[in-house]
Amino acid sequence: MARGDKAQRLARTIVADFFLYNQDKIDRGLLNDDFFELLKGEIEDSVAFFKEHAKGENTAIFWDTLFNRLMQREAKLIEG
Repeated sequence: MARGDKAQRLARTIVADFFLYNQDKIDRGLLNDDFFELLKGEIEDSVAFFKEHAKGENTAIFWDTLFNRLMQREAKLIEG
Protein backbone atom coordinates (compact mmCIF):
# COMPACT_ATOMS: atom_id res chain seq x y z
CA MET A 1 0.00 0.00 0.00
CA ALA A 2 1.36 3.39 -0.97
CA ARG A 3 2.29 5.87 1.71
CA GLY A 4 -0.37 8.38 0.58
CA ASP A 5 -3.03 5.66 0.76
CA LYS A 6 -2.10 4.97 4.36
CA ALA A 7 -2.31 8.67 5.20
CA GLN A 8 -5.74 8.92 3.57
CA ARG A 9 -6.97 5.87 5.47
CA LEU A 10 -5.62 7.35 8.71
CA ALA A 11 -7.34 10.68 7.99
CA ARG A 12 -10.66 8.92 7.33
CA THR A 13 -10.33 6.98 10.60
CA ILE A 14 -9.49 10.07 12.64
CA VAL A 15 -12.36 12.05 11.11
CA ALA A 16 -14.79 9.17 11.66
CA ASP A 17 -13.81 9.05 15.33
CA PHE A 18 -14.05 12.84 15.56
CA PHE A 19 -17.63 12.67 14.27
CA LEU A 20 -18.53 9.69 16.43
CA TYR A 21 -17.48 11.31 19.69
CA ASN A 22 -18.50 14.92 18.92
CA GLN A 23 -21.70 14.66 16.85
CA ASP A 24 -23.82 16.93 19.05
CA LYS A 25 -21.11 19.61 19.23
CA ILE A 26 -20.49 19.35 15.50
CA ASP A 27 -24.18 19.85 14.71
CA ARG A 28 -24.42 22.74 17.17
CA GLY A 29 -21.29 24.35 15.73
CA LEU A 30 -22.52 24.04 12.16
CA LEU A 31 -25.97 25.39 12.99
CA ASN A 32 -24.63 28.28 15.11
CA ASP A 33 -21.71 29.06 12.78
CA ASP A 34 -19.13 28.64 15.57
CA PHE A 35 -17.82 25.20 14.65
CA PHE A 36 -14.11 26.04 14.86
CA GLU A 37 -14.42 27.92 18.14
CA LEU A 38 -16.57 25.21 19.73
CA LEU A 39 -14.34 22.32 18.66
CA LYS A 40 -10.93 23.99 18.69
CA GLY A 41 -9.38 21.58 21.19
CA GLU A 42 -10.77 18.48 19.53
CA ILE A 43 -9.58 19.66 16.11
CA GLU A 44 -6.10 20.43 17.43
CA ASP A 45 -5.93 16.98 19.03
CA SER A 46 -7.00 15.32 15.78
CA VAL A 47 -4.44 17.23 13.70
CA ALA A 48 -1.70 16.42 16.21
CA PHE A 49 -2.61 12.73 16.11
CA PHE A 50 -2.51 12.77 12.30
CA LYS A 51 0.89 14.49 12.26
CA GLU A 52 2.29 12.03 14.79
CA HIS A 53 1.15 8.93 12.92
CA ALA A 54 1.46 10.11 9.30
CA LYS A 55 4.99 11.41 9.59
CA GLY A 56 5.99 13.52 6.64
CA GLU A 57 2.52 13.64 5.09
CA ASN A 58 0.88 16.96 4.41
CA THR A 59 -2.00 17.72 6.76
CA ALA A 60 -4.05 18.78 3.73
CA ILE A 61 -5.09 15.14 3.51
CA PHE A 62 -6.66 15.42 6.97
CA TRP A 63 -8.26 18.80 6.28
CA ASP A 64 -9.74 17.66 2.96
CA THR A 65 -11.27 14.65 4.66
CA LEU A 66 -12.67 16.74 7.51
CA PHE A 67 -14.13 19.41 5.23
CA ASN A 68 -15.74 16.86 2.93
CA ARG A 69 -17.40 15.17 5.89
CA LEU A 70 -18.50 18.53 7.32
CA MET A 71 -20.07 19.55 4.03
CA GLN A 72 -22.01 16.28 3.92
CA ARG A 73 -23.20 16.75 7.49
CA GLU A 74 -24.17 20.38 6.97
CA ALA A 75 -26.19 19.44 3.87
CA LYS A 76 -28.12 16.88 5.94
CA LEU A 77 -28.79 19.45 8.65
CA ILE A 78 -30.06 21.97 6.13
CA GLU A 79 -32.32 19.41 4.44
CA GLY A 80 -33.86 18.76 7.79
